[in-house]
Amino acid sequence: MPHLIVLRHGESEWNKTNKFCGWVDVSLSENGKKQAERSAELLLKQKEVGKPDICFTSRLTRANQTAEIILDRMHRLFIDTDKTWRLNERHYGAFQGRDKTEVLAEVGKEKYMFVRRAYTGCPPLCDPDAECRSLDDRYNLDAEDEKKLGLSGGEMPRGESLEMVVGRLVPYYKAAIEPELAKGRTVLVVTHGSVVRALLKVLYSISDDDISEVNIPNGIPIKIDLDAETLKPRKDKWEYLDPERAKVEAEKVRLQGFKK
Repeated sequence: MPHLIVLRHGESEWNKTNKFCGWVDVSLSENGKKQAERSAELLLKQKEVGKPDICFTSRLTRANQTAEIILDRMHRLFIDTDKTWRLNERHYGAFQGRDKTEVLAEVGKEKYMFVRRAYTGCPPLCDPDAECRSLDDRYNLDAEDEKKLGLSGGEMPRGESLEMVVGRLVPYYKAAIEPELAKGRTVLVVTHGSVVRALLKVLYSISDDDISEVNIPNGIPIKIDLDAETLKPRKDKWEYLDPERAKVEAEKVRLQGFKK
């Protein structure tokens, strides 16, 4: 039976300081590193799930660090790790680098929550050459891989809604991740909150309205058992490997911006 293990990276330095991060490349906090270590310990306790056979992650340091810590603790650094911009956090446009509480005070609760949680909510876009675009030469590395996978390139984002994240995630999932699951492998995906939400929405057919209520905690693995033939979830709900802590941490995510 194929297994999909998905998690949001450990706490980053900007998670800790209440900033919109998006594509800005920041590192894990010390707490985030400990969360990654705990994630590895939780995975090692899973008797019915094999150790990861392959890992997928983003081009952003906080996800890369999380994946490396987990694989190191699990003695799986030798497995292949594929990196792609398509697993990057949602691009928060002109909000990137800004304090969430300050943005809330500026735009009001309704618009703030629309941008943060509504399926079609999109932040103000960065100007094409603005610093908040957060592009550098790491994204040149994706061109050859995308060609091999038969994916079309297109312009990198200047700001995204969750709907747009789904649009760039699904083609990669079908082209790169599903084939590994079809082999019966255990696949580890270390990514970001919005990408986890996007993936859960697609796999569990969550409505546009209901996805606004889904908040993803840092550093707690999600286990998804898949049907070997359809590659669809075998259960109606995903499983956090530390469900009690997941509830507490998800509530903290929901309140970001409202509490400093």
